[in-house]
Order: sequence, then C-alpha cells, then structure tokens
Amino acid sequence: MKIKRYADKDSRSAMARIRTEMGPDAVILSNKNVDGQVELVAAMDFDEADIGPDFSSGTSGEFMLPGSQPDSPTLIDLQRELGNLRSMLEGKLSHLSWRDSVTRPSTKTAVHNRLVGLGLSRALAGQIVDKLGDTGGLEQHWAKALEILGRRIPLMAGDSLLNHGGIVALVGSTGVGKTTTIAKLAARFVLRHGNQQVGLVTTDCYRIGGQEQLEVFANYLGVPMIVATDAAELRLAFDKLSSKKLILVDTAGMSQRDVRLYEQFSSLNSAGYDIDTYVVLSATAQQRALQEVVQVFGRALTGAMISKVDESAELGGVLDVVIRNQLKVGYVSAGQKVPEDLIPARAEYLVGKTVELVEREVKNSAQRIRSGKLANSKAV
Repeated sequence: MKIKRYADKDSRSAMARIRTEMGPDAVILSNKNVDGQVELVAAMDFDEADIGPDFSSGTSGEFMLPGSQPDSPTLIDLQRELGNLRSMLEGKLSHLSWRDSVTRPSTKTAVHNRLVGLGLSRALAGQIVDKLGDTGGLEQHWAKALEILGRRIPLMAGDSLLNHGGIVALVGSTGVGKTTTIAKLAARFVLRHGNQQVGLVTTDCYRIGGQEQLEVFANYLGVPMIVATDAAELRLAFDKLSSKKLILVDTAGMSQRDVRLYEQFSSLNSAGYDIDTYVVLSATAQQRALQEVVQVFGRALTGAMISKVDESAELGGVLDVVIRNQLKVGYVSAGQKVPEDLIPARAEYLVGKTVELVEREVKNSAQRIRSGKLANSKAV
C-alpha cells in the first residue's frame, strides 16, 4: 500500500493532484488544515490491515462523511463491507421467508408472490403478509396487503418544502434527473411565491453542459443562478442569495465510488449553512444500485425524491429502498414537463402506480407473445 500526504491551498487543488498522481481508486484517509493549507492523506492499493493507530484516532481534523462516527478513516471501504454483509444476511432472510411461505395457507402464498412481483424484496413481502389475518379471500388479502404497504412508505409532510422553503440540495448518481427536478421545484415555487423568492446554485463543474442546462431554466424563470465550485464559493453564493425564501442546489452526478464525491460532501458541509439534502432515486435503477447510493450518503440525507416513474416498468424496488432506510419521500417526477410532471408524494399514488406499472407490463408481455405466435403461424 502507498500512502502520501498532499498539501495545497484548498481541497479542490489537493484532490486534483491526488487524481493525477494516484488515480481515481485512491482512498482519502484524512483531511485537515495545516498552517493555512488543506492537507489530505491518500492511499492506493489500500488494505485496512496496514493502517496504523495514527489514522484511527478520530481527531477533529479527519475527514468523515456526514453522520459518521469517529475512528472511521476507511469509512467508504467499511460501508462496502457492511453493504456486502447486509446483502448476504438479506439473502438468508429471503430464503427463510420463502421457506416460511411454503407452510403458509395458499392464499397468503399467492399474496406474497404478488408482492414480490411488484418488485419488493421477499423480506418486505414476508413482513407484510405476516400482518394479514387468517380468514378472507385472495382479493381481500391483496387489498389489505396494499394498504399495509402504503402505510409503510415514509413521506414528507405534505407540500412543506414548497410552502416553507430553505436551502435544498439534490444529490445522486449521474443521469437520475437532478437538474430537471430542480427546475420543476423552482417553477412550482415561482408560481406560488414569485420569482423574487428563488435562487439557484450549481456545483456541477464536471459534466459537460450541466451548468448550461440549469442556466437555461434560470433564465426562463427569471431567477438568479450562481456557480460554486468549492466550499468558499458556495458560502458566498448563499450569502448573495440569503434574501431568497428558497435556494436550490444542483450537485454533480457521479458514481458513489468516485473520489470526487468527498469534495462535494466537504463543500456542502463546510458552507456554514443548514442544508436539507435529498437523494434523487431513479425508478428505472436496480434495487441493489439504489441501496448502494443510499448507503454512501447515509445519515446526511433529509429524504428522497423519486424520478423517471414514467420510464420505469416497476416501482417496487425504489419503494423497498425508501422503506428499508426510512427515507421520507418528498416529490415524485413522472415526465419531462416543467412544472406539471412533479407532484408531492402520496402513498395512494405510489402504491396505485406500482400496481398499474406491473399490470401494464404483464399486458404488454401477453400482447407480444400473441403477436409472436400470430407471426409464426403466418410464416408456417
């Protein structure tokens, strides 16, 4: 394992040197200020067994993700190991849940299979079925199961974000629709409070065209937009927009394994303002990928927003993730229209849409099969 210290005028410059010299797989072990400079300690070919006590002292100068505990210099690696362990345990629990379902009455087994068909994990499906009574028909149990599912979905209180404002940052992977969601939120707020009460900030200095896209929305709405590439610029941006009732921050989308993610966390946490951070979860993503994203951001999250519902074949996977992590869902995006295709999250809508998408997919599959058989018969 190779460990090296980098000192520079700010974290952005130090991170650039690390990326150049050690590559994107480098691991940040500590982050502190030394004589007016930022000092980062990075490692490559990392093996946590090689880390000595100097890097696990939990001093205030170490860099830690929001919500993490002291003595965790290799937190990202530990998170991955915990994620793997959790996946293994969930697999065991799912297996047990499936074995248990064999001994359940046939009606409950059918309900369990329907829930899994929605995209829910076997573990969550089993928890819901276990709350059903012993009497009643299939459809009665199914209706009750959907009611229980709806009650399990954590939700933000009504339309509180657009009613009360604040500083709101959207984070998430590349391509999940953060910028479009920002535009929809801004447009809805302008309609309700006027364009003098909204300001936009972007920290996306990596994606080609990212700033331009948000600038187009800002010009259309007649609201200011400021580019902030580090904590100091972010603080200045918030100072300039302090009279606004709502400040929306668009962050760069990147892989949860990207070393630059640390820089974004550092900027948001060092700005000196209270920021509500929401992760944008695409309904088109696989459940495992969604869970990994949520694990990386961890306790720093205020809640979640669900995007691309109109492009998805199911919603069960994303609902499973928000239920498992108790992430309050604020808004749901189901289209590209601004601001029409953004609505406050409601349990009835989410459950109904989940069932609708699966039924539509089953219907489409049946039509494809019939079309294929018809084509084969004509060919014969």
